Amino acid sequence: MLDACIAMCQTCMDMCMMHADDSPVCAMCADACRACMDACMAVKDAMMAAA
Repeated sequence: MLDACIAMCQTCMDMCMMHADDSPVCAMCADACRACMDACMAVKDAMMAAA
């Protein structure tokens, strides 16, 4: 499940980054997607460390 979250956040970030230079909304979205991806990775890393 976390891998799917990471993949979707990465895709979202990539799409938003294509327009981020021209649109502050896309830049904000890209930042939010990056934060989501980082959070999912942190949870996954914590789960792997606990296993």
